[in-house]
Amino acid sequence: MDHSLHSDEALPYALPEPPEEETPQEALPEPPEEPLPSDCCGTGCQPCVFDIYHKALDEWRQLKTMSPKRRVERAKKELGKHKMRGQGAPSLSPVSYTAYRLERIKQITVDTFVYTFALNDSNQFLGLDVGQHAVLRVRDDRAGRYISRPYTPISPLDQQGSFDVAIKIYPSGRMTSIIGNWEVGVMTEWRGPFGNFSYSPNKYKKVVMLACGTGVAPMVQVIRAVLENEDDYTFVRLLFGCRTQHDILMKEILETFSSYWNFTVLHAISQCQSKQSLAADPGKIKYGDKIHFGRIDEELVRSEIPVEFTAASPLGAKEEHTHVPTADFIFLICGTKSFDKDMIKYLLRAGVPSHMFFKF
Repeated sequence: MDHSLHSDEALPYALPEPPEEETPQEALPEPPEEPLPSDCCGTGCQPCVFDIYHKALDEWRQLKTMSPKRRVERAKKELGKHKMRGQGAPSLSPVSYTAYRLERIKQITVDTFVYTFALNDSNQFLGLDVGQHAVLRVRDDRAGRYISRPYTPISPLDQQGSFDVAIKIYPSGRMTSIIGNWEVGVMTEWRGPFGNFSYSPNKYKKVVMLACGTGVAPMVQVIRAVLENEDDYTFVRLLFGCRTQHDILMKEILETFSSYWNFTVLHAISQCQSKQSLAADPGKIKYGDKIHFGRIDEELVRSEIPVEFTAASPLGAKEEHTHVPTADFIFLICGTKSFDKDMIKYLLRAGVPSHMFFKF
């Protein structure tokens, strides 16, 4: 792979804004920080933190061979791209951890909280694209090592000065048992962006999203990108699995999205089995919301698949589906490991080829 720098390529990290009097050392950023083995979150990120490190190291070595004048020109060009967008430079770096102060904690369900982190400059934005995530690293003092997990912010990607992340706290979870004890003011370490999902307006006629719990976070970013672009006519359908009517995350945001003509959501509630029980205890459900009583199962997933797939692959069939239609739609998947595994199994059994679904 050619890792040499070209004039139209963006660096995987931000060069410092050049001062008026530049020296060679000031124009050259510090070399990228080599990840620890624990920095890999183990979720199969493409590219992985180690892939990004090796590419960034190659590019840093190329920068080192440049003349001071050329490095300064490149730094000004990178900064100018963000100023044209009315934004400061991105805050996040994929090659080293950046510390952010925890500003606010808001409980949104019995076990899920929204954590707001302050960027180090009010004019900065985090630096993620649609479908990307950042990796949070915390120190496990009992085990004497770091733990890393990927999180997708739920705040707008162009938000300046701060970002919000929804985190479900598992009392026995290695990572979240530590996060659950956080107080406002704690300093946290983040690295990114990561993720290779790519979206462009009108790339698909329809996007079907299969999500459960905090897996809705990357979906929200894709939905927002579609709906806020008046020239994007993509239809977005979200199947959102929750345990109870009280556990629906991002409900207010999803209600706002539902006012658009090209978005619908179906709430699949696994621990509420009838309209009568829902009427007695509606939780976050409101009049007009579309409800499925039960989990997102194979039959429900198949109901979202175009007829040309399901007609050739009846429910329960094991034979391979040979017809591959045009890729005018895509399925996006994000949830627990068991949820993701089930959704992929349902799609493959229905004959949907692997290039027509994506797991965050």
